[in-house]
Amino acid sequence: MEVLHDAQNNDQRLLDRILEDQHRKLAPEKSRDDFFTFFAADKALQDWDLDTDEIMDGIVDGAHDCGIDGIWTFVDERYITADAHQFLPSRAGKIELLILQAKNTSGYQETVIEKLHFHLPALLDMSRDEDDLASHTNARLLDRTRRFLHILEELASSFPQVRIKVIYASKASEAPHPNVKAKGDRLRREIAKITSDSEATIEYLNAADLRERTARGAKAVAQLVFTETPMSTSLGEGYVCLARLDEYYRFITSGNEALRLELFESNVRDYAGSTAVNNAIGETLKSGTGEDFWWFNNGVTVVADAAQIAGKRIVVKEPQIVNGLQTSHEIYSYFQSGGQHRDRSLLVKVVVAPESGTARDRIIRATNSQTQLPAGALRATESIQKDIEESLTHAGGYYYERRASYYRNLGFPLERVVSMSRLAREFTAFIQHEPHTALRHSDALLLDDQHYTQIFSSRHDLDIYRLCLDVHTRLRMFLTRYAEDRPLLGDSLENWLYPLASMSAYTLTRLRQPTTRDLLNIDLTHLSDDLMTRMTGTLEQNFKSALRHSKAGGVDRIARTPDFTTQLRQAVISQSRYHIER
Repeated sequence: MEVLHDAQNNDQRLLDRILEDQHRKLAPEKSRDDFFTFFAADKALQDWDLDTDEIMDGIVDGAHDCGIDGIWTFVDERYITADAHQFLPSRAGKIELLILQAKNTSGYQETVIEKLHFHLPALLDMSRDEDDLASHTNARLLDRTRRFLHILEELASSFPQVRIKVIYASKASEAPHPNVKAKGDRLRREIAKITSDSEATIEYLNAADLRERTARGAKAVAQLVFTETPMSTSLGEGYVCLARLDEYYRFITSGNEALRLELFESNVRDYAGSTAVNNAIGETLKSGTGEDFWWFNNGVTVVADAAQIAGKRIVVKEPQIVNGLQTSHEIYSYFQSGGQHRDRSLLVKVVVAPESGTARDRIIRATNSQTQLPAGALRATESIQKDIEESLTHAGGYYYERRASYYRNLGFPLERVVSMSRLAREFTAFIQHEPHTALRHSDALLLDDQHYTQIFSSRHDLDIYRLCLDVHTRLRMFLTRYAEDRPLLGDSLENWLYPLASMSAYTLTRLRQPTTRDLLNIDLTHLSDDLMTRMTGTLEQNFKSALRHSKAGGVDRIARTPDFTTQLRQAVISQSRYHIER
């Protein structure tokens, strides 16, 4: 027993070392508790392969959080962002809600479960009283739970499976006490009543679990067992082979049989759901005839850094499945539902293309041209995106993630790691002077061609992207300090960040209609604490005025309206203290 106790204590000590190291590297400006919340969320969401912005989007920790630190909604394994309801499929097989409570403590507490038991049923009730909840619930939590309920209602006609998982993460060395588990079981039974066919689970992550998930990471090498000797090419390295369906299923799943999203090219990973093509793939898999699967399917294409034959396996380094996503999802679903291989096989192409040059991009584009993908799905390979990454890294000290989580996994500071969606939002707020659009949209800025081409264009001076990030970084740091002494209305920093960025375009240029060239000529040292304090005061006055006159109520909704943006602009350019040119 003493040996076991020492091992458990060792797990805690080693986890503390991991936390200390990652806290220092990734987010030294965060408090220990805030970083633990992010760390726990990252590990809890590991199988969904979210980028930093998507993880942060679901964190609702703070005043009036009802005991909930994070909440994320998925439809058929795709994370639903603020505006993603616009791209919801007409039918869905599965809706998942993940709720996180992360405690930077060495044990599990009954009061944590009790608080969730008290608040969750009311938050997940479709007939909930929004005004009553708003009096004791923060805006982010209200919005994220409203998002889930809206999706539940929108997709009700397709009778999806509804799965709700509550994860309680702590640095405990042991499993929770039976009393905690008993209360957890009561919570599970209560939230399973959300719909008649809901399934609810409670998961406890302790020090050993968090350590294991940290060590797991994304596999850089994978092995695929083939049925017959692969054909190799004479022009460059590559293989074509048949792999039995169950072996391919093992190739695309992790140890806990979750789909390994890291195998898919980051911007080509959206599953189209129930479509005629996918239904046909599913029917072929279920078919009881003696016909082989690969006769009726084009197969999949894997691009890799290296590949070699080892016995009856192909060992693949840094594999990326760039075509065959729909087929992969259907095979995954088939085996998840108890399907059998019945000696049927899939055609697999493994291509080793040089890292430099355009071969990889051409392979990705050519192999995906057969499948209808959402607009923006292949943006990461465009030259403008590569130019932005190079420019920000060399001149701005930022790390631009064309591929989700790439730089975060390498240990770069979170504040300096920039996703495509973050850059799009900050450009929209500062350059286009549309903070309401930056707040309301996320993926749509990337998916919609009209928005995308306005933001990511070779006509723009690359320095404008660095300037956007510099302005927002300075404002974000200021707001974090400011909120320590004076809580922000609405308890959501983003509602203040983007309007302030828009205001900065006028106050820094002192122009009523600043152009991109005007903005490139500003001196960023003029964005002083004094100016930011004055702008924050103006913004607060306008929020309070809007709250008095708005029946809709809530800073969260007000900040997302174009009328408020217009009102705020007028307030800035009309005040003499900002010295805006007439």
